[in-house]
Amino acid sequence: MSRTHLHRKLKALTDQPITDFVRSIRLQKALELIREGKLNMSEISYQTGFSSLSHFSRSFKKAYGKSPSEV
Repeated sequence: MSRTHLHRKLKALTDQPITDFVRSIRLQKALELIREGKLNMSEISYQTGFSSLSHFSRSFKKAYGKSPSEV
């Protein structure tokens, strides 16, 4: 299956672009890690694949309406 075909199939299934779908999965995992309380925000950001803590915080707030530290 080509990359383009995969992107189209995933968009049809999830009704969102693949980048948004992957980001939502990463943010769901981050939320789980935050609730566990074992890691700090930098570690959570790194483990969930964000390039920087600020990018992680912006993405999290956009998705959940709260900053990671407010959860």
